[in-house]
Amino acid sequence: DLWGAAGWCRGNESLELIASDPQGFDVAISGDLNGTSFNCRISCSVPLPEGIGTANYFATSISGRTANGSSTWQRDSTPPVLNVVLPLQDGRNGWFVSEVDVTANASDATSGLYSVAGSIDQGANWISFPIHLTDGVHAMVVRARDIAGNEATENKVIHIDTVPPVSQITSHMNGQGVQGNVLLGGKLEDQTSGAAIGEISLNSGATWQAVSITTAEAWSFTWNTNETPNGQHTAVMRGIDQAGNVGDATSITLVIDNGPPHVSLTDRWWIWESGQLRVSPNYFPIASVRVTISDPKHRWPEVVSNFDPAKVPVSISWDRHFADGTLAPSGEYRVVAVACDVQNLCGSDTGTIEIPFVATSTTTLTLSATATTNVTPEATLMPTKKPATPTPILVPPSSEISPEPVQPTPSLHFWQLLGLLGFFLAIASASLVDPRPAALDRLRESMKQISGQNKINSSSDYK
Repeated sequence: DLWGAAGWCRGNESLELIASDPQGFDVAISGDLNGTSFNCRISCSVPLPEGIGTANYFATSISGRTANGSSTWQRDSTPPVLNVVLPLQDGRNGWFVSEVDVTANASDATSGLYSVAGSIDQGANWISFPIHLTDGVHAMVVRARDIAGNEATENKVIHIDTVPPVSQITSHMNGQGVQGNVLLGGKLEDQTSGAAIGEISLNSGATWQAVSITTAEAWSFTWNTNETPNGQHTAVMRGIDQAGNVGDATSITLVIDNGPPHVSLTDRWWIWESGQLRVSPNYFPIASVRVTISDPKHRWPEVVSNFDPAKVPVSISWDRHFADGTLAPSGEYRVVAVACDVQNLCGSDTGTIEIPFVATSTTTLTLSATATTNVTPEATLMPTKKPATPTPILVPPSSEISPEPVQPTPSLHFWQLLGLLGFFLAIASASLVDPRPAALDRLRESMKQISGQNKINSSSDYK
């Protein structure tokens, strides 16, 4: 059917024989194909096997006459056996991550192998093996041809990506301060197989977490820094492409400041005491310290004190005056201590200064109701006999002068006693609220001084 090169038949081929006798006698045909005999009547069609062979044939008439002949043939309709050899895939998803040398071998048992070649441009050009391939997707056609012209072909698509992806962090600057949930992001690019996954490590590569990747080869990751201590921390990002190439890691160092400076202030103290203040940094240096004393009803301007962070006092006391000079009345007043670090993160604590209520007499000291003349600095008071009642009183001067006057014992007026009694009651009430012995001792000493002063003043009045 098909004639190939060098006299080879690539199709089906048969030996056609016809014999006859001139006198019309019957004729028989016999012969062999490469030693394999065959027989037929006056005509026959004997299929020829593949290969090279010789056909011997004879014609014999019943009259005894004979004739013979021979023919050769070449038949090969089977294409070569082709085998394309590729190295083992060293990547993922059908990709090679190293350059590839493609080889091919073929064999033909009949006419013999003529050529083996490959093409990577859809048959425009054929090149012999081995064929070296670099990055890219290569559609290769491999062809083997025998001498008879039979061909065997095989198509291969070879994916090669030797270049790892490139990662970038674009959401933050190196050394930038952050806190809370931090949205990191950037680019993950791969020109050949494409980016597959991105990974980020927050512990110097000990463990990795997957990031989110969009179709635009951008990535994002939310870092919850609330559980991370203050200080400098490094995030490391790397990408992996579809072929399995792992890109070089890129990193960024961020300054985490979630914890403010530590501030501690005494919860409550009396006006004559001091509150204890403690301020300490939380990794970052302290930039400012401010203490504010304010009226809870906002009646007077607050007192604001700013301190050098290097010279923060350990105690806070108040002279009872607001910013406009107003003397604070009895009550409770709020104290707020605020310390801020260089990242402008502030910590605070509050306390209360308490000024107790002290009952005092507002009555002006005067003479007894029976007196008709007010006492003046110029009046000379003459004592009378000591009255039976224990409460001493003052009387106006008598017209008679006792030859031997008796000096009365100095004593306090009724209203003075009443005021002093109220003051002691206030002290007793305060002692129930404030159990601190040191404060009561100081108050007791003050009252002794006041009592002594009143005795001196009373003595002076009788002189």
